[in-house]
Amino acid sequence: MSALYIHIPFCKSKCHYCNFFSTVSLKYKSELVDSILIELEQKKNYLSNNNLDTIYFGGGTPSILSNLEISSIFKKIHEIYTVNSDCEITFEANPDDISKEKLILYKELGINRLSIGIQSFNDKILAQLNRNHSAQEAINAVILAKEYGFNNMNIDLIYGIPGLTESIWKEELEKFMEFDIPHLSAYALTVEPKTALNYLINKNKYPNLNEDESITHFNYLISYLNDHKYNQYEISNFSIEGFESKHNSNYWKNNEYLGIGPSANSYNVVSRQWNSSSIKNYINEINDKTNYFGIEFLTLDEQFNEYVMLGLRTNWGIDLEIINSRFGQNYLEYLIEYFSKNLIKFDKKGNIVVLSKNYRMLADGIASDIFK
Repeated sequence: MSALYIHIPFCKSKCHYCNFFSTVSLKYKSELVDSILIELEQKKNYLSNNNLDTIYFGGGTPSILSNLEISSIFKKIHEIYTVNSDCEITFEANPDDISKEKLILYKELGINRLSIGIQSFNDKILAQLNRNHSAQEAINAVILAKEYGFNNMNIDLIYGIPGLTESIWKEELEKFMEFDIPHLSAYALTVEPKTALNYLINKNKYPNLNEDESITHFNYLISYLNDHKYNQYEISNFSIEGFESKHNSNYWKNNEYLGIGPSANSYNVVSRQWNSSSIKNYINEINDKTNYFGIEFLTLDEQFNEYVMLGLRTNWGIDLEIINSRFGQNYLEYLIEYFSKNLIKFDKKGNIVVLSKNYRMLADGIASDIFK
């Protein structure tokens, strides 16, 4: 499966919690788009298959690009790759960027999946997070997108926020359900270094997060969505059957992908590349044809650890046949010995080992314990 990711690092404002590479300065926007076109050309042979199954525009806020800028990137993609007729093309957008004109263009370009960064339908919560839109704008954006035929849609919500009571969280999920949206990504608020949220908490200007509240929100989320026939196919991702994100599933299944743009990562199973996290450096190095990305080659242990970490987060789990064929009998025996010695509950389906849902929130810690 061939997957292409384009990183657009521009935002109208910086959310307090965000640690993704992004900037509110649009100074280099035009030059960056030109550099993305160059990088697409330079890395056209990175993927083993030139037929694209998924394309994903993330950020930052891709919807901040002009129609001409978006169109130029799509033109270059089609020059280099064969975009399969059933290719999933996802475009991230903020509610305040969505308009009739943009939705018409997205349809013309072949974009068939929107991911809208709503985070909350509550104005007080949105203000806390320093989001740039209102609850009503979020509602209007979803309604407008559906009017223009975007039925394959994801929205993001955040829980574990101080002030997000159980009743407000219930209202958030009920509002989500009103719109018949087939996919939800729900994330616990976390405090990352060098974010405004971390600064505010350290200066006692924002309350500390309450882990127990976050767990309560998470458990209610799982129960509520399960009752409404949404499948938790990855720790933070829920969908109606058939509407799982193909692009993100490609990551979680440990398959190859190409990342284009500043700070973007690429992975071909045996090595990982990462681009410069400075927009100016990225542009200069791309145009000077100097080495604008770092690279590391993964040892067999590191490849094994990656596969285990990703598998434990999902319904697809760890395939013991893949362990045996890709990594060898020693790794298979090591895993089986770990499973037999620990009290953690695993559900075994044939040769697939899946972490039971009660332990999903602990998946990363369990994976690190398994790491070689």
